[in-house]
Formats: sequence, C-alpha cells, structure tokens
Amino acid sequence: MLNRRHFLQSSLACTVGGAIIPSSRGEEPRTSQRPDKTLLPYDNTNPVLYDNDWTNDYVDWYLMALASAGDINYVGISTSSSIPPYNRHMTAEHLAKQVKRRREIVRIGRESGFRNIPDPVAGTKGHLRKPVSGKIADTVPLDSPGTRQIIEQAHKTAPGKPLVICVGGPLTVVADAFLLDNAIAGKVIVSYLDNHNAGMYGFNGWSDGWAAYIVLRKLQMVQFTVQSKSAARIPKRRLLELPSSPARDFMIKSTPDVAAPEGDADGPPAISLMRPDYVKQTKKISFGRWKKRHGHEMPMFKDDPNSRSVVATGVDRNVATKEWFRALKNPKAWHGNQAKSD
Repeated sequence: MLNRRHFLQSSLACTVGGAIIPSSRGEEPRTSQRPDKTLLPYDNTNPVLYDNDWTNDYVDWYLMALASAGDINYVGISTSSSIPPYNRHMTAEHLAKQVKRRREIVRIGRESGFRNIPDPVAGTKGHLRKPVSGKIADTVPLDSPGTRQIIEQAHKTAPGKPLVICVGGPLTVVADAFLLDNAIAGKVIVSYLDNHNAGMYGFNGWSDGWAAYIVLRKLQMVQFTVQSKSAARIPKRRLLELPSSPARDFMIKSTPDVAAPEGDADGPPAISLMRPDYVKQTKKISFGRWKKRHGHEMPMFKDDPNSRSVVATGVDRNVATKEWFRALKNPKAWHGNQAKSD
C-alpha cells in the first residue's frame, strides 16, 4: 500500500510524452501588478480566498504577509480534504488536526505582527461522489463553513474582479460551492496546483476526481504544476533572513511537503497574484477523457483554443523565490514587530 509520500514520489516520476517528470476594506486602493500583456485573468487587486489540505507548506505565511502589507484583500481561509476509505492518506483525525493547526498558524501570524487576516474555517470533509447518471447536476453536495464562505465572498465581488480561490489540495470545497449555488460560476476564478501538465491526475486531483471534473467543466481555472518546477526555493537556512518572530520559528521547525522539500510546493497559485511575469507560457485546455490511477478516475486535458481555463506550462521559479522572500521580508507586513533578521 502506498503512503502519501510514496504516492507523491511515484506521481512525480511519471513519464509523459517520453519525458521524466520530476488588505482590509477602507484602506487605499491596491496597485495592480498586471503588465499591459499578461497570461493570467487576475492580479493582486482581485479578492483572494485560500483553501488547502495539509499545513506543511509556506504559502500560508506568504498570503498573510501580502494581506498584512496591504498587497491583497484576503477574504477567507479554509481547510478541506477527502478522507478514508476514498483517501487513505488523510484520516478524519489528521484532517481535524490540520484544521486546528491552520488556526494556530493564523494565531502565530497575528502574534508576529500580521494584520488583515481572516479567521480560518473548516472546509469540506470527504469527497464528492459521481452520481450514477454521470450528470454534475445530480451530485449530492457536502456543505461546510468553507463552502458557504466561498458563496458569500463570491457574491460580494465587484464587476470585473472575481474572487480568486487559491487551492493547494483537492477541489472539493470549490465544486461544492458551485453545486449549492451555480450563480458563482461567473464570480470566481480557481488558481490550483497539481502535479502534471496533461491533466488533473496528481495527488490533488486523485484526492477528489469528480470535484476536479466539476471545476474543469463549470468554472474558470488556472492550473499550476509540479512538472513545471514551479515552487519557490526556500531552504531552511534562508529563513533566518526573516525578522525574528514566532512565525519564523514555526517555519524553521516545520517539515516541508515531499513535492518540494526545500520549497513552497503549494505556493504557485499565490505567487501568481503578485507576479504575472512568473508565468511564461500557458495552454488553453478543457476536459478530454478520464484516467484511472490508484483506483480513482481523474480528468485529463485536451487542447481547446476556445476555453477560459489554462494550464501554466512554463514558469520562472526564480521569480517565485524572489517574490516569496520580498513579501516575507517586507517591513510593512510586520506591524509592531521591529525585530531584525539574524
């Protein structure tokens, strides 16, 4: 039986096409980081919501630093995952611990001087089941505080500024929100991380294949991939460059994701908010076929020049690295924390 680490390692080593794949309201308006020409349908002036499963990446801290410095309007945080028997890598007990730990991360962030951080809520617990009919409309929703949070924030958006949902885990809570309220379809953009350029068959897609299908079919999506070597490089020694704080201590002690042991594995969707120049190449895609792997069905892509959804096939991880450290070393993020880096 594969554990999560072995699953990810096997996923990263797959062969594709012959190649080995290894601020708060009331403040001054934010300045858009979008250049005249961009490959992305959003920037840092869109409201931002974040959902993830595990809490062992650095993206939580990056988003808090952006919000605290006034670079983004951070409107929601949730923790979601499928559980056994569908997903044997995340028990119900482990998921409860991740929900609690994400709340602890926010508490520590606030103690370290971060401001404008929303309170985390529990997202979906479990996966969406494909109905016998095979029709999305017949899917039974799960409902959760995280689901309702997405719906609420989507309906608060201004015209032309949809809610950007950065997702580092399965897409369950996003698909669940659509099932409960189809009207959010034109009010959200999903910025998501999985393993491969050819489809949604990495760990996150595997964790809820039907949810991935719903998002791909019904919502606008930008998929970042591990295959594109997209993660910022964040070796432990460089964390000493950050201000001395409980936040820095927590990051130093944490164990990073196996997909990026010296990086921010789930960070690419968030990095793209501030640095559209991070993305060098995209491909328009839509649903092509199903792929079965480790007992689950997952969507594969086909090229579709008329689609609003894209996969980022080329990125500059050096941009990601520079941007992550810029945000975390920004004095404007550390309100009340005047401590200097070591």
